Amino acid sequence: MAPRQALPERSLPECTRNAPAPLPPAVRRSENRRGRAVPERAWGWPFPSVLIGTRAALSFQPIRPLASRKSTALSLLCAALLALPRSAAADELETAHEPYFYKGYDYGSQALYGPLWVFLNRGYDVLQDRAGSRNITDLEYRHNGETVARNLLNPFPAISQRGWGRFFREEILPLSYTKSSARWVPNYTLHLIGGGVTYTALTEWFQQNHVPAPRAFSAGTLLLTAMLNETLENKGVHPYNTDAIADFFFFDIGGIVLFSFDWPNEFFSKRLIIADWSLQPSFTYPNYELHNQGNYFAVKWPLPVYPRLRLFATMGLGTTFGLSYQLDSQYSISGGAGSMASRLIRTSDKNADNDIELAATAGIFVDRNDSLLASLRVTNVQDYFLQFNLYPNAFTVPELGLWTVVDKGGHFVTGVSYSKSFGVGAGIGSLGN
Repeated sequence: MAPRQALPERSLPECTRNAPAPLPPAVRRSENRRGRAVPERAWGWPFPSVLIGTRAALSFQPIRPLASRKSTALSLLCAALLALPRSAAADELETAHEPYFYKGYDYGSQALYGPLWVFLNRGYDVLQDRAGSRNITDLEYRHNGETVARNLLNPFPAISQRGWGRFFREEILPLSYTKSSARWVPNYTLHLIGGGVTYTALTEWFQQNHVPAPRAFSAGTLLLTAMLNETLENKGVHPYNTDAIADFFFFDIGGIVLFSFDWPNEFFSKRLIIADWSLQPSFTYPNYELHNQGNYFAVKWPLPVYPRLRLFATMGLGTTFGLSYQLDSQYSISGGAGSMASRLIRTSDKNADNDIELAATAGIFVDRNDSLLASLRVTNVQDYFLQFNLYPNAFTVPELGLWTVVDKGGHFVTGVSYSKSFGVGAGIGSLGN
């Protein structure tokens, strides 16, 4: 592989135009599955080369005592995103390799995969907590969004009000273990690991659809979705929201940075296998509600002594544990049981503190090459008591997916998805109150 070339001068930021060209990364050679020697980059993300190339050109001034903390937060955000244009240009120079997560299958959950599918499942995931309307036009975006944006632009007052020790103990580090304080759990599972997997999968989707700057578009989609999710989770809180600060800066951006290196993608696609098994989001008549949406991931770990049998888990608003069995070279059947966060109860109007009500849940899943074909979930809640999903091209119906939700009173909502409709479906029916 030819050494990485420096970007043209006009594409670099103003402060780096007179900087020395970045040094080419070290190149080592390995063998692919066919025994052919292939070059391999020494790091998975070209961000280090940006730092090397700009180091000599940057001059750092002592921080003035009156410098705004808001400016500091903005600077940190800009620094985290600085590498995206460089990464996008570097995509053209990278050696083609087998995709890690988005394989482009025309069946199962991957037949629906795309930016809009991710946006609806991940951005509106919180609608599963049954605390408000499922009609997305009824939701309060403006004031909740203002609160979240104000805390992200200047996070220090909110953290100080909460207490730095408590913030890191409950939000960042795994040091709290009660239902109301273990807020770090979804941060690691859904935001860091799930978000990182989504970042790589979206990058691969944009690459395979010949969209320029795939990394930049992937990161932009993911962060826009994160902003929507935090806005909906705010639910009238004012003025502080440390939950959004931890999620966005430490775990959403952290997942993008982490999965920009090769080794996490290798690990979570080949050793501890993670796949996006999100639902089939659909807008329904007559209430124009968004149903059957939710961001879920499957986790499989092949047992060393018997690789066809795998430890299995799903993570999302609900978490289950069980086993997965590989029927042949393509098909697997999995089952698990656990609990779901059936309701998030706000315990403070000054910060995004929640108490969680849990409900028992269990499910059975069939997949082909880790692309989910069908699932059946049973959850001890009033509305989504039974939930069935059959994804496009799973067995017989070409291009169409089917889904049905039944509540305990026998009311149901049913709908279809279409593999050519960018991951959005339509349905009919309503559930009882």
